[in-house]
Amino acid sequence: MSVTLAHLMPAPFVQQVGKALFEAKMLDQFATTLVDQPNVPWLNSAYRCAKLLKFDLAHQLSRRAVTEIPPTLVQSYAWPEILRLFVTRVDRDKRLTDMVFHWGLHQFDQWVANDVLPGSEAVYGYEYGCLATFKAAQQRNMARIYDVPSPEHDFVENLLEDEFRKFPELQTPYRKYCRARQAERTARRQQEWQLADVIIANSEFTKASYVAAGVADSKVRVVPYGAPAVHPDILTQPQSHHDKVQFLWAGTFSVRKGAHYLLQAWQQLQLKQVAQLNVYGAMGLPESLLKTVPDSVHLTGTVPRSELYPIYHRSDVLVFPTLCDGFGMVVTEAFAQGLPVITTDRAGAADLVQHGVNGLIIPAGNVQALAAALEWCITHRSELRSMRQAALETAKNWQWSDYRHRLIQQLKAGLMSANYSL
Repeated sequence: MSVTLAHLMPAPFVQQVGKALFEAKMLDQFATTLVDQPNVPWLNSAYRCAKLLKFDLAHQLSRRAVTEIPPTLVQSYAWPEILRLFVTRVDRDKRLTDMVFHWGLHQFDQWVANDVLPGSEAVYGYEYGCLATFKAAQQRNMARIYDVPSPEHDFVENLLEDEFRKFPELQTPYRKYCRARQAERTARRQQEWQLADVIIANSEFTKASYVAAGVADSKVRVVPYGAPAVHPDILTQPQSHHDKVQFLWAGTFSVRKGAHYLLQAWQQLQLKQVAQLNVYGAMGLPESLLKTVPDSVHLTGTVPRSELYPIYHRSDVLVFPTLCDGFGMVVTEAFAQGLPVITTDRAGAADLVQHGVNGLIIPAGNVQALAAALEWCITHRSELRSMRQAALETAKNWQWSDYRHRLIQQLKAGLMSANYSL
């Protein structure tokens, strides 16, 4: 069965799906938006234009390199995404960026439906990005595979609304804008999953949220994301020694990820003399909340994964106090670098965490529990270091190759249950 894979971004988990399909001789093509293509003439012109606006487009594109799929199979529909990136540079409250994003998403979906699908026997689409594609595929009697990297939309939005009621200072005009569009965006997702023959979820947590929303349990198959490659000698490499415990945050610093609870816990413990928090990722909290951030919290923007891996290695523990995450790939990335993790019971990747062995699991949204976990790391540095081997072993035991093998197994079983011949 030949499959068209479609996603707006060549994200690592998307490329692993493409690689799985390619290895199984099922990948027809990968449709996406903007990817790193250094030798394309028009991109060089875009780089020059971006420099005039003091925007390093080349650096942005370094995070969009397609490395797991043959470039000859990549179909690119780039210009709406380029527009979005430029708008992001001038849009302060995110509403204009959101409008451009959704316009570009619909353009991409229509492009896949009209220009990319013909010739394939199945399509592998992603949550909120494939309604027109699935409708066109249904008309052509094509199999429809739906991947859900995040918990069900209403589940997430209602959970976040509870946070904004508790902490009104976190409310932003952008949040109100999104809340007003919740019903419409949930309805689109519902149409997509109703059209799907097979649904792939990245954790039992994600699956449970969809089943609670009315999706048939038998339609959803769970395939957890894999860990990056582990170098066997990583723990023998010299690690930087610091007087202060080095806590690492990797990813968007936002309400959904529990950033406000981490700042509360950090300030409550007054950790300036004994610990440092290094934040790598886009800022998702209101600027007003950042005025009281202590000097021991270092805020840095987004960096490519290739730059982030050495930072994992010289840190002592990853802090990922998410309120709601379908998986949380930062957890497996940390494990692959031998880094223990503090996370919550609402991260899909918590299935891989053994409390006190390779990390700590705490209740989501609990400042006291988070503060206690931070304090334990500071007062038990030798035990924290001993967790590094267990973290590494966890990554070794579930690699991306294991994910790809399981994915193809589950895809074939799901498609056969939906009466498709392979």
